[in-house]
Amino acid sequence: MENVFYYWILWGGWIIAVFLMKKSAKRTFLSFLLLTFIITGEMTAQVYPFTVSVPFVLTLLTGYYLISKSPRKLYSFLSVMTMSAAYAAVHLVELFDPVWFAVDRFYVVTGLLSILAIYLGKSIHERLGFLFVAIAHGDVLFYGILSRFYSGLAIGSYDYMNMAAVSLLAVCTLTGVEAAMAALNQTLQKAARGKQA
Repeated sequence: MENVFYYWILWGGWIIAVFLMKKSAKRTFLSFLLLTFIITGEMTAQVYPFTVSVPFVLTLLTGYYLISKSPRKLYSFLSVMTMSAAYAAVHLVELFDPVWFAVDRFYVVTGLLSILAIYLGKSIHERLGFLFVAIAHGDVLFYGILSRFYSGLAIGSYDYMNMAAVSLLAVCTLTGVEAAMAALNQTLQKAARGKQA
């Protein structure tokens, strides 16, 4: 089973959603979505000339939904294009000139996309929307270029699914740390104001 990161991270997210979140429609939808990703993890469809995984399509649709909530449409478009180009560029450089990579491509791509999503997005929804759409578009761009030279390529492969899951975990973790730091800073400022009064 090559999707180790994918399944572990999504199962962990599902457990958090079901057992730790407050009962709400958001919790129900999130747990249903995560369970759908887990169930469809091995499903694929043939879209000539590619084999496309079902989680790839779900990731893309989820990303489009999250981005549609953003009021900054042009900014969202430019951010996604930048991240997609970064995804495809790292893959192409690693393919054509692997000497440049002292670190595995998996960690370079997940780190780069996570940092760009955190930097370019304001809210967790915007960050995840940018991440999901950019990684999907970048995969299509990369394999679209490769399709001129190879046949039988798979869009949304195990590597893609693992990168998406690890990037999701990184963005959620960093956003949580950012929120915790902001709350701590606000608490310390209130305490300082209380001492001055």
